[in-house]
Formats: sequence, structure tokens, C-alpha cells
Amino acid sequence: MIGRVARPLAGALAVVAVAGLLRLGVPHLPGGVSGARVGSSAPVRPAKGPCVLRADRLVLRGARFRGVVSVRTGNGRARALKFTVRSLDAVSLVLTAGRGRAAMRLRARPASISTLRGPGAGGVATLYVRRLTGRVTGLGGGPLPADRTVSVTPDAVPRWLSHPATRTRTITLAAATASQITQFGGRLSIKGPELRTAARVPHGA
Repeated sequence: MIGRVARPLAGALAVVAVAGLLRLGVPHLPGGVSGARVGSSAPVRPAKGPCVLRADRLVLRGARFRGVVSVRTGNGRARALKFTVRSLDAVSLVLTAGRGRAAMRLRARPASISTLRGPGAGGVATLYVRRLTGRVTGLGGGPLPADRTVSVTPDAVPRWLSHPATRTRTITLAAATASQITQFGGRLSIKGPELRTAARVPHGA
């Protein structure tokens, strides 16, 4: 599937999750992956299986950490990190839903930039993440942490992220992974998306 697709991240993940977790056939969708638009006021219901975002570089623009919140999942309530962002750029984006050979993977064109933008002028998208890992390479011009390799979870939030005086800023991570990610509001643009099952993914990819 070649071309430009502009869909909500939650919608893209929903298609991948349904195809992989419920083992249903994936319909042919001209132009890319489709999904219903999810409003920012929708209840938080992450997919039952793991949904993971990986990127060579992840840039959260106009980002603000909103704290640790309790969200509803298919397996009950769980704690998650809440962020709002004006936009998000992901270089060499890979989205995976499900486990093992039943997993489905959505991969953007290598070295391309996939972008999530908040709705309207000055709008924000809301992200819920169970774990965020990577190497911090930028904090909006502020000083970088002494330990730049981070693994942020509800039980391990670094002070540079949670400090009450921290303003909205741009956060840049290299080799980033966001686990159990759910998004509300905004639209995601992916260049050259390719959807495949884990069984078709080359070893080591």
C-alpha cells in the first residue's frame, strides 16, 4: 500500500489489533489503513493486546506531562502516563499490535517522517502510554538529564519530566519505544504504509 494516509493513530491501531488479535482477514483499503475518528472526550479503552510504537527518532512538540492516571482496559483498570502534544513526529515509524506470530505490524517507509497533529489551530492530541523508553537528545533547549537513556513508567517518572515548574516543550528521543500506547484527538499521516503479519516479517526486522 503506497501513498499518503491520514488517519487517527487509535484508528490505525484498531485495524491492526482487530486483524491480529481476532485473527480476521484484513480488507483491501485503497490508500492505506482506515479507522473511525476518535474524539478527545472518548473513554480510554486501550486494545486488549499490546500496542507498541517504535521510531528511530520521536519528537513530541508542545508536549506536557499530565501525570499518572488510571485507564480502563479490556483486562480492567491500569495505570498509564498521560501526555498532551501539539504534534508528534516519528522517523521510521513501526506500529505493532498483538503477540507472536498473530501480531500485525504497520511500517512506514524507512527514514520517512510520520506526523500526528492535534485538531484545529493550536489543538492538542492526548497520549496514554504504559512505558516510554529511548535516549533523550533534546528537551526544548533545556539541560539534558545526566542519564540520557530513560525508561519512564508510572512507577518511575524522572524529575525532569514531572517537575511542577516544567513548561510545555519539545521532547526528542532517539531509538524510542512507546508501549501500550493509545491516542485521542488529532490525525496521523504515514508515508508509504505497509501492513503485514509477524509471520511475514523477515527475521530480525
